[in-house]
Amino acid sequence: MADSIPTSTLCDVCTGIFAGRWGPQLRGWKRAIKRPNAPPDPFNPEPAFGTAYDHGMEPYVHRNGAPPTLSYPHHSVEDLRKSGASCALCQTVVLSLDALHPRNNISMDYMEGRKPYGVAAWAKEEIAKAKGYVFIYTEKKNKTSRLIFRYHVYADWAANRNMDVNPIVGEREGNVKDISLDIHADENLDLSKEDNKHYIDWMDQGSTIERVHRFLNETSDFAKDLPKSLVRELPTRLLYLTAGTPDPTVRLIDGANVSLDVNTPYIALSHSWGNTMPIQLIASRLAEFTSGIAFSDLPTTFRDAAALTLELGVSYLWIDSLCIIQDSASDWLHEAQRMASVYAFSHLTIAASASKNPTTGLSPSPRPRTVIVRPTWTGFIQEWGLQPGQTLRITNPWYEEFDNTIVSSPLNRRGWTYQEYALSPRVLHCTDGEWWWNTISDGIYRETSTNPTRFFTGPGSITWPDKLSFFNIDKRRGTHTPDIWFWDYLASQYNQRALTKRKDKLVAFGAVAQLFGQINGLPVDKPGEYVAGAWRSYLPFGLHWSTGENAERHVSQPGSEDEEYVIPSWSWASIDGLVRFHDGKSLKETREEQTEGMPRLVDVNVVTEGGPFGPVKSGYIILHGPIFRIRVAKKPRDHKENGFYRGFRVLRSDGTEAWKHDGQAFSLDTWKGRLDEWVDDREMYFMIGYFEKDDGYGSGFAILLDLVRNAANEKGVFRRIGSTRFYFDGLTKLISDVRQDGNEALRDGEFVDFDPKTGFYTYKIV
Repeated sequence: MADSIPTSTLCDVCTGIFAGRWGPQLRGWKRAIKRPNAPPDPFNPEPAFGTAYDHGMEPYVHRNGAPPTLSYPHHSVEDLRKSGASCALCQTVVLSLDALHPRNNISMDYMEGRKPYGVAAWAKEEIAKAKGYVFIYTEKKNKTSRLIFRYHVYADWAANRNMDVNPIVGEREGNVKDISLDIHADENLDLSKEDNKHYIDWMDQGSTIERVHRFLNETSDFAKDLPKSLVRELPTRLLYLTAGTPDPTVRLIDGANVSLDVNTPYIALSHSWGNTMPIQLIASRLAEFTSGIAFSDLPTTFRDAAALTLELGVSYLWIDSLCIIQDSASDWLHEAQRMASVYAFSHLTIAASASKNPTTGLSPSPRPRTVIVRPTWTGFIQEWGLQPGQTLRITNPWYEEFDNTIVSSPLNRRGWTYQEYALSPRVLHCTDGEWWWNTISDGIYRETSTNPTRFFTGPGSITWPDKLSFFNIDKRRGTHTPDIWFWDYLASQYNQRALTKRKDKLVAFGAVAQLFGQINGLPVDKPGEYVAGAWRSYLPFGLHWSTGENAERHVSQPGSEDEEYVIPSWSWASIDGLVRFHDGKSLKETREEQTEGMPRLVDVNVVTEGGPFGPVKSGYIILHGPIFRIRVAKKPRDHKENGFYRGFRVLRSDGTEAWKHDGQAFSLDTWKGRLDEWVDDREMYFMIGYFEKDDGYGSGFAILLDLVRNAANEKGVFRRIGSTRFYFDGLTKLISDVRQDGNEALRDGEFVDFDPKTGFYTYKIV
């Protein structure tokens, strides 16, 4: 059956690698470790395809004394891009050059507060005219080897060993960069087996569509995992598609039409708007779209999605820009709060993961599923023990990692698309590398493998929403994850994504909140339950967060579109970037144990537009608990860490010092360009969010506040400015030290109410 496997189309240069055109010597090559012409290490051989020592690299020395040879020369990057239009292998290398890589890794990027996408690994000036060479590193274990494309990124640089940064290796630091592909040897590959159909042709979608069909059939009972309180309904509007010649016909219909059964399958598209939207539904075009939309008027991504929808046997497609009236504020708000139903009941959500805007298509570049070659060079056949005519598969390991292809993709930079993935039971991810699909489970399937990829970050991850734990409470219980904790991590994941309009900050998260509340039995429909990204039932949990690196509080500019939409300072949503929650006490068994040492919630009120999940305009929270006036010393640490070492002193109402704490790091919510505005010695307020021990040494978490002077002359109104973790000898001793000689913690005008028995205050945070 191996003879029936079609080989990939390669250019003359790539064909030469497997034809042995340059007569390389494969076995026994070893890089000189200490100096040119040093004897090889016979115990650590490094077989290779030669070397490019004329461009600043140490020659490889053959253990039998044969002269070193050059590596196989390949395209420059300039020529590589041209060749990639017709050569499967060149296109695979091009995609590697253009891929976004994590700065460290996905998890580290999140932990340091960076957005959930990577950066270009190659600078434009480095690769513009870089010369390329090819090496083959053989590893007989598992019959998998590496095909290395090495580029000298400064083509005009000549070797000068007196100027080398790394003379031991013989390469100038920063001058050489590699792209590594995997070579797999397939013995007796039998295409009659179902598992091997996806190898037939790297440019053919046939086998992929069949597998997606099978995936949809096998997971057709996904609705059983949805909360019973979520009522199934069709979207308000849908695009009705019918196959035609030469193009399908597209018409906007009323989803509530009685002629459509509520179980009618429809597909939803998740895509990035980018900087332009070529076509969208506005009130004046509603009648026109109902009559029909010219297929040629749709941007490429929409056309691809429509064609794929029909190929999957579905006639209805939902696209936000064509199914929501974009110039109607009332329709937009109404539809935004129905997103939980739209995505949760979709037959499938197609995610245009690699698409930066609607004009680029579902897969902007040809997808390098696998490159199949049949080498004629005897070196390959001898090295792997292949029989003449057998195949090698070449794959890009970068695209075999879900976090590289999906988590780092352009689509997952955007705030609105978070709910589209988190709430959709079944998703087809369309990327440059290949297509992936998954459902409410931790198994993710891909085109070039029939085995599921396990990408399960766990319910406590800040890198990617765990769909299984979201929908399945029993699964979460099995990992001993409190609902409060899981909610906090959903907020952390979402908050790092970008939004075009600030007022959408909590609207784009509203569907996640609605479905989370229904799954976990929260009184979602009760007024005042969901408040600016927090749950009244969980408060004062939800207040205990700090900002990550690169996070910053949003400040609306006077006259801006979002000036009237102000998220209260106590909400994590007032921050753009990573927030970390300090909610370890949520692991306690009872509510009393969880909230011990926390302030008591008196009241919370949030003003929204169009319902609890609409844009937030203002809000406040009233608490009763320990709060102190402190004086801090200005000692900047490292701005990158968004923290400052500060010694602080707790003051009595008469201004004397009650307690001193040295070397404390305070994390400010807003610090960029503001540190110089702070005097070297300033007052602020220290609200204790929770503490471990009342009468012994232990840790605590405090929220830093500024007193707000308002026109209404209200007393005890504060605004959050930061947070800190600290250690002290217990609250009882601290209050006792403050209340000496008839003193108290706060002065008149700094509180709403006071309990003389406990020394606790009632205060408001806006």
